[in-house]
Amino acid sequence: MILFEFEGKKLLALAGINTPKSQLIDSIASLKNDKEEILKQASRLGAPRLRKVQDGKKVVLKAQVLSGKRSDVGGILMVNELEAVSSQLTDMFNKRINGEKVEKVLMEEKVDIEKEFYVSISYDSDYRSPVLSISNSGGSGIEDRGVSLYPIDILENEKILKQVQSDNWEIPGEIIQKLINLFFDQDHLLLEVNPLVKTKSGEWVALDAKIKLDDDAKPRHPEWNFSLRLVPGHNPTQNEIEAKKIDEGDYRGTAGSAYFDLDGDIAVLSSGGGVSLTAMDALIAAGGKPANFTEYSGNPPKEKVVKLTKIVLSKPNIHGLWVIGTVAANFTDIYETLLGLIEGLREAEKELGKKFDFPIVIRRGGPREKEAFEMLKVVTDFNLILQREEVSISNSAKVMTDKAQEYAVK
Repeated sequence: MILFEFEGKKLLALAGINTPKSQLIDSIASLKNDKEEILKQASRLGAPRLRKVQDGKKVVLKAQVLSGKRSDVGGILMVNELEAVSSQLTDMFNKRINGEKVEKVLMEEKVDIEKEFYVSISYDSDYRSPVLSISNSGGSGIEDRGVSLYPIDILENEKILKQVQSDNWEIPGEIIQKLINLFFDQDHLLLEVNPLVKTKSGEWVALDAKIKLDDDAKPRHPEWNFSLRLVPGHNPTQNEIEAKKIDEGDYRGTAGSAYFDLDGDIAVLSSGGGVSLTAMDALIAAGGKPANFTEYSGNPPKEKVVKLTKIVLSKPNIHGLWVIGTVAANFTDIYETLLGLIEGLREAEKELGKKFDFPIVIRRGGPREKEAFEMLKVVTDFNLILQREEVSISNSAKVMTDKAQEYAVK
């Protein structure tokens, strides 16, 4: 889960890292309704009350988007006149930053910078451990500048602090230690402060925060109440929100944690990450148009498959359902999951008040597959097309596409 800047700074503040004084404007509606209060706050943060600039004070407006390099496309603005704050906020709310609609803006005091640094902690496959990265040149374009790397051993924090100090980095060891503690305590995949600055008054302040949390660690963190986000530039649909909820509180396998609505007419229930992507490629290559991408894996119980099936079939204008997966699943109970499929189909019919007479192509295999296919053979209320290991994924995709197209022209 990638956090917005204002969310990341909340975690930094809780860890004892200084951040600029700020005010979040959470919608253009709040800007219109609370304009006077927002202007008062802007004045307190630094924008002068008069048109004339006083002592160079400014307020910074920062679009809250998940994509990077905001400043290159007008996502960060310096405002030095109070009268301009409202119009600049309005303009920012009407922007799209790298394809992502701006729905929140962080208004901050401008900090007087003496020195700035790039600091991050992330997992590195070469070192096979978390790595602390430091550069004495913060800001955008960090990938083009030299960065010093320090592998982190959680059992020997003092060792890395000594290494950093021996390289004559000015950053206080206390701040490095707080960042390391935050990274592990809050199950980060990425913790990036760019820039971390030393102000002219000698204070250390995190001006920006790019944080990615480990979604699988959510059960350990009931305090994580961050709003759902899937990918930068994409606002989640109701189906995507509901699918994400299936795994909450029940971590017996996965079902729906990865779900995206698409524009096609073939609903898809796939199993296994690699197979799921291969299947989507095969379906599109065959001329089929998927209505969604999702997967279930890791032996989810029947109840979770029922819920995911109902979400997948809730879309209008479905002309086929493709249930696709490996024919050699290691430990997913094929009988249990396909029983969940049939129950999901029947419940969805009742709840939506419609008959599912479109073709349903099922290609699965693995533990209890014989029992599962014997059960499916006696199901007569759906148009099931059963396939075993002799049918390749590509051929299955071709069958699904042809059957869906035939159904669409009836």
